[in-house]
Amino acid sequence: MPATEKKKDRQPPWEDQSGRDQITFGTWLRRQREIREIPLREIADVTKISLRYLEALEQDRFDVLPAPVFARGFLREYSKYVGLDPDEVVNSYLTADRDTAEAEVGSGSERIGQSSSSSSRMPLIVAVVALVALLGLIYAAARFLPRSDEERQPPPMAAPVVAPPVPAAGVTDNVTVGEAPGSQPEPAIPIVMTMDFTEDCWVEVEVDGERRLSELHVQGESMRLEAEQAIRLTLGNPKGVHLEVNGKVHGLDFARGRVVRDVLIDLDLVQALESGAE
Repeated sequence: MPATEKKKDRQPPWEDQSGRDQITFGTWLRRQREIREIPLREIADVTKISLRYLEALEQDRFDVLPAPVFARGFLREYSKYVGLDPDEVVNSYLTADRDTAEAEVGSGSERIGQSSSSSSRMPLIVAVVALVALLGLIYAAARFLPRSDEERQPPPMAAPVVAPPVPAAGVTDNVTVGEAPGSQPEPAIPIVMTMDFTEDCWVEVEVDGERRLSELHVQGESMRLEAEQAIRLTLGNPKGVHLEVNGKVHGLDFARGRVVRDVLIDLDLVQALESGAE
């Protein structure tokens, strides 16, 4: 073997060895799913992964994905459901993500070269700044030049407004002070849940049977939810969440880093927490 010839690296699975069909990682991932005739919505419903993130994986839009640890977790769940090797898919994703980052760095250097052309516009910018400064001087001169005695005379004072008499303290037309006429107390919300995040945690929420959100919360953020019947949670890092229900602490006794699904906060739990507090 000649000294100048190097051993070829192992190509990613989405690159055809013959070079006739060069596709991206996301396209390869989508084809593997379509070969098995699995709808993307089905994967989203079963794995509880946002359809938006699954579409981003298959379209190579890695910038849409959350932190790398969550992206790798999404890929592992996706691979298990489709029937692929999770380790191989994650390694392929890391390679594709690295290639995308290197391409962005290259385009950034081109933009730096283009920025040098902006120096030719400096004379125009200087002229605009000088014009603005001149207009400011003209305004200041007009504003602060001495005026004639007639101009310096103060405007006539308006007549004082006479306030209506104040009724006796404590009574206002048979209505207790501090209460609006005809006002009724607002009904209490059955379930009020708050979450304070002590660590980064992925959260999916379903309120009264309707899916509301699926997003990443970072350390220091808080969330408040209200429901009539029940709240169902999926937490990516339950150890990083301090959860209270109607002001009562709800302990989440799960292992660090373990994803927990279907944490149910309903009226029975509220009653149990209130009974325990008494």
